Amino acid sequence: MSHLMMNIGTLLIVAAFGVQLSLLLKPPYRWLAMACLVLLSVILPVAGTKPWLWINGAVGELSVVTMILLTGFILRNLTGFSLTGSYTRVHIYLVIFIAGLLLFPATLGLTQFDPYSLGYSFELSLLLLALSIFYWLFQQRHLAVILLIVVAADEIGILSSNNSWDYLIDPLLWIISPVMLVIMYAARRTSTTK
Repeated sequence: MSHLMMNIGTLLIVAAFGVQLSLLLKPPYRWLAMACLVLLSVILPVAGTKPWLWINGAVGELSVVTMILLTGFILRNLTGFSLTGSYTRVHIYLVIFIAGLLLFPATLGLTQFDPYSLGYSFELSLLLLALSIFYWLFQQRHLAVILLIVVAADEIGILSSNNSWDYLIDPLLWIISPVMLVIMYAARRTSTTK
């Protein structure tokens, strides 16, 4: 299952990059441009290997939340269907950024307590379930469902990791989350000033 999930993550990254490049084209040609980029990354050798393998090796397994966000980005830009609302994405990026601030410096040994070790027990899953109920009660149903998907994926074990944190957050998402928060804040400000 691990190699399958790595390949799905790589496919989503290449497809999202293709979608971003294809935004310069008219809508009927966006699908074609994205498909060509995915196909070229698998077939075309560059410096003795394929770009698909570079991305696969550099990124590894993506978290479930990252895969959901990438899928939403691709669907939103190719079909106009929004998997998650703007408000939900802000909450996701904010939760991921705060979780990463607590998790990654401690994992590097900068504190006495390592919260990453909590991911091996069921307590983190219970916390995510409680957050899911909280968000459901406060009408944030998309976010509640995403957290439920994370817990379900962890219980099924679709990734190679046994740690619940790896289903919720990955370093790539944590690095991108403050950038996305700034971009979304700037877009909101420009839309309110017009």
